[in-house]
Amino acid sequence: MKSKLRFTAIGLFLMSSSSFTAFASDIETVVVSATRTELSVSDAPSNIAILNEDQLTRTQAEHIQQHLAQVPGVSMQRGDGQESLPGIRSAVLTGAGACASVLIMEEGIPVRGPAFCNVNELFDTHFEQASQIEVTRGPGTSFYGSNSLTGSVNVHLPSQGNDFVAFEVGSDSYRRLKTGYSYAGETSKGRFYATITDADSFRQEAGYEQQKVSWRQASSLADWKLDLGLTFTRLDQQTAGFITGLDSYRSESLSEQNLDPEAFRKTKSLRAWAKLSREVAQGYKLQITPYLRSTDMDFLLHFLPGDPLEQNKQTGIGWQSSLSGGMAELVSWSVGLDADFSDGELLQTQSEPTQGAAFLQATIPTGIHYDYQVDAQQFAAFGHIRWAITDSLSLISGVRAERLEYDYDNLTLDGRTRDDGTECGFGGCRYSRPADGSDSFSELSPKLELQYSLSDASKLHFSAASSFRAPQATELYRLQRQQQVANLDSVRADNIEVGFSYQGERTQFVASIYAMQQQNVIIRDSDFFNIDGNEIDSQGLEVSFLHNFSESVMLNVAATMADHEYASDQFSGDVNINGNQVDTAPKRLVNSTLSWRASDSFSAQLEWQHTDSYFLEPENTRRYPGHDVWHMRADYKVSDRLKVMARILNISDTRYAERADFTSFTDERYFPGQPRSFYLGVRYDINALN
Repeated sequence: MKSKLRFTAIGLFLMSSSSFTAFASDIETVVVSATRTELSVSDAPSNIAILNEDQLTRTQAEHIQQHLAQVPGVSMQRGDGQESLPGIRSAVLTGAGACASVLIMEEGIPVRGPAFCNVNELFDTHFEQASQIEVTRGPGTSFYGSNSLTGSVNVHLPSQGNDFVAFEVGSDSYRRLKTGYSYAGETSKGRFYATITDADSFRQEAGYEQQKVSWRQASSLADWKLDLGLTFTRLDQQTAGFITGLDSYRSESLSEQNLDPEAFRKTKSLRAWAKLSREVAQGYKLQITPYLRSTDMDFLLHFLPGDPLEQNKQTGIGWQSSLSGGMAELVSWSVGLDADFSDGELLQTQSEPTQGAAFLQATIPTGIHYDYQVDAQQFAAFGHIRWAITDSLSLISGVRAERLEYDYDNLTLDGRTRDDGTECGFGGCRYSRPADGSDSFSELSPKLELQYSLSDASKLHFSAASSFRAPQATELYRLQRQQQVANLDSVRADNIEVGFSYQGERTQFVASIYAMQQQNVIIRDSDFFNIDGNEIDSQGLEVSFLHNFSESVMLNVAATMADHEYASDQFSGDVNINGNQVDTAPKRLVNSTLSWRASDSFSAQLEWQHTDSYFLEPENTRRYPGHDVWHMRADYKVSDRLKVMARILNISDTRYAERADFTSFTDERYFPGQPRSFYLGVRYDINALN
């Protein structure tokens, strides 16, 4: 594997910049997803980062990217409204490979089925009321398999808390209402959450309405402990697409444009689960979590010629299970069986004739482009162990064996004709529909980690892990041009990392150096074929640093320096991009917050976000210069029950791009960043417990 990072220089840079971990809190932070049980951070795998309740409350994010920017190794770009593109230890990704590379969960349960991820699915989580967000950087543990190729995000909401109501208003007619209500009985306790948002946009004819409702309950029945949950979300968004033209984001008038005023996204999601656990014998615990999910989305594909409409839905059921045991503090282990059964449907249609060149008009017809159904089944068995070899040395190891089976049914005509069977000009229609068929994938995901305690405060770690993602249904069955079958195998990632952590009374420090190779990467080549067999090499340094200068002043910075490179012969047009930098992959990312607690009643925070320059396309001929954005937040506690909150985002009114890329049809194009905006909110605690 090639390496172009000079780690000494990187280390000096990042240590001078400092970095993140969890914001100081009187509440003990635990990891709830790594092993599906509550686990202290010190015992968790080293590549898990925690955003705790204090951090989340201070940020008061309108978009989850504002939270995840505080984690080193995460490069997420904000789209319009609630849309986003993820990247964990990778370039910012698009398409089916983007969502399948990062596993999105709520309470440890994936929000979408293993074959039907959606690149924007983070908006299906109730992050606005989360008490904790866990981010796994690189391959995770053996408890999760496909779709956690380079990392995962897990959102956690507790079953208790203050009864409250909060209301916020802001720029561009932003309004958000949040409330939480807890109840408790002799054998149970629970909590309801609701978040309602109505927002316009600084861009023309854009905005969204979103509603989220969640329920959590902890109870007991005979010898069983029951943790029940439900989350429902609804999003109705009028979407503003890219603006085009070199550096167009620098223009106020162009940034406010919406070249796709007809674009929209309407989606609903529902998830429900029951986590049942009990001690089946002394020292042995059984946990079973059955769940169900449903999503339904209508989405105008405004970025494609002809503006086709996609309608997709999926329903699924499944379970997670584990049997765990151990011997005192020496050994703990878990084994289990998981399964998921999902039914997904996709219909793509076009109602109006395609505009533009004669070639586009002839090859992209009205009518049905795709209409198919896929039944997906996932089966997995795993084993996990943590062994305290000595007082100083611990081993964490696990392996997961997984099989996925897809049964594909094309509900319209096979081939690349119009939906009435007639041929398109210029050699055939763009969209190609495979005949009915089935595909299966069997994979292993092993992990080994060694943790060595140098002292009570410091620790070294080494880990080696391999993860995978199976091809998504849209990669296998949503083909184009002459391609009739996509013979795709799973994408794999092999990751090695070493690191050091220190936790003192006033300082926390974590540094990790990693090298990761992605193999058999799936792309769409210059012939519009979905193909695999490509490689990407990544290496980087992630540093986290938190320091309390005093009881009232604290610095918390997350910094990343990474290199992502195409590592196999791949052609973009006539150019072999082997050795080029992966596009949309900033080498340096820094998020720094300086917090000041002036008194028990007043606190403030200044945040700096730095994004380095990056290439816009694989040929590495066009570049976005990067940007720096500053934010300020403050809150004032009027009484034990009433708090006032304010924030100014993009203080200097910087003209920047949330996302920049390039296509041969549009040249440079951008999602413009939000100009300076103001928000004011109040929160009233009905029962001031804290």
